[in-house]
Amino acid sequence: MTSYLSDTTIVPGASAQQAVQDIYAAQSALTQQTWGSGNVVAGLASLVPQVLLSQAALSLTTWEAAMPATQAFVANTVNIPIVHQVAEVSLLGAVLLPSMAGMAMNSTALLLPVVGAFGASTTEATQLVSAARRDGWVYGVVPVTMNATTEPVVYVSIDGGPSVPVLVDTGSSGLVISSSAINSDLGTATGSGSSAYSGGLSYTYTTYDAPVGFGNGMVTEPTSVNVVDTGSSAAFEDYFAPAGVVGVLGIGANTAGPGPSLVNQSLPGELSDGALLYQSLFFGSAGVLVFGPNPLPVRVSVPGAPDANVTVKVNNGDLQDAYAIIDSGGVYGTLPAYLVAGLNPGDYAEGTKISVYTADGSTLLYSYTTGSSVYAPLVVGDGDLMNTGYVPFQKGPVYLDYSPDTGIGSTNFDYV
Repeated sequence: MTSYLSDTTIVPGASAQQAVQDIYAAQSALTQQTWGSGNVVAGLASLVPQVLLSQAALSLTTWEAAMPATQAFVANTVNIPIVHQVAEVSLLGAVLLPSMAGMAMNSTALLLPVVGAFGASTTEATQLVSAARRDGWVYGVVPVTMNATTEPVVYVSIDGGPSVPVLVDTGSSGLVISSSAINSDLGTATGSGSSAYSGGLSYTYTTYDAPVGFGNGMVTEPTSVNVVDTGSSAAFEDYFAPAGVVGVLGIGANTAGPGPSLVNQSLPGELSDGALLYQSLFFGSAGVLVFGPNPLPVRVSVPGAPDANVTVKVNNGDLQDAYAIIDSGGVYGTLPAYLVAGLNPGDYAEGTKISVYTADGSTLLYSYTTGSSVYAPLVVGDGDLMNTGYVPFQKGPVYLDYSPDTGIGSTNFDYV
């Protein structure tokens, strides 16, 4: 499979470290233009912004130092009541530190014009604080609604247009959107192509560069957006109408496409590090999509995001090798026929236990028992890929990590 990850090596925490350097530089510039120039009144006015910037830098450095220990605390206390809850609270406190830094920098940006009103030049400090706010953006939380139990939906805005619903799909790469959801001229096309989704939909598209917004100020740099061509629009919209969406947000790294890139990798700061999807955080009907470094401790990781080697056990049978798409957009999933060989047709549809392990068979990733024909994976040909469907994302938080230097990312099954 092709990798759709950015060519730039991702080092989690590097952007936050740059933000701290930006903050220190802003403080130095502010000092030079106030106390350093002999402007005592402006110097006094700069005291509060300087304190806020110090708080921001401290919050970011504390976050980076505290996360490994707090994550380990959560992982090591999973089966210890009360202590585990304390560990979760500690982790939440660490996760919130970058937000506190952001609030401090936002307040600083509002106060710098006051310093400037007393005759001090704050242009350089303002630019550096703006850069620090961008570089220091660590986590971005997007609410997820679940359509018909299996389909995670978020809202995006293209080129400043209205927010429209799209399917979050770890099994594909790139943003594909119906032309009806675009209400502005996106300019000159940067490419074109054709692609398909399982179930029989084929379509053509034209690619443009445009900013994509996820709400709460999260907006990408201009990035590739695939707009479905007019001739394919009716079929595309009919196909996705049951899901209540007008497009697909593909966040997988090593998929069949269509690419040409991952929209969320054009987000600022640490938000491009990866994406966590937890579909059942709120009573099974809603969840979250979190951009940024993994906020939770990893229980087990498999190479590939989402295409990965796994082993599968059906009921109490032997472990069998499979190549799987860990696919949030895969609805109920698929099983190659060889995995259920020996079962009568339909037997796997109800009361069959499906257990999926790491490639070496040592660690369980997830398991479930089929409840009825509608909750059973579709059996496909022996040469077809296994598709996990929505189940692993419903069982717990799953993080797509873009940072491994293999080019295929990794899929991390996290502790909750």
